[in-house]
Amino acid sequence: MATLEELEARIKALEDARAETPTSYYTSKYSGEEMDALLDKVAAQNG
Repeated sequence: MATLEELEARIKALEDARAETPTSYYTSKYSGEEMDALLDKVAAQNG
């Protein structure tokens, strides 16, 4: 089992990582509407 100090260090590392500004962003090939339509089509095929 992890010690309190180890857990605090892990929390600090997660907080630091979360606070960093992203250096790049992901752009989807499809819009949200297109993804919804494709997922609906797949769901209908498996239905």
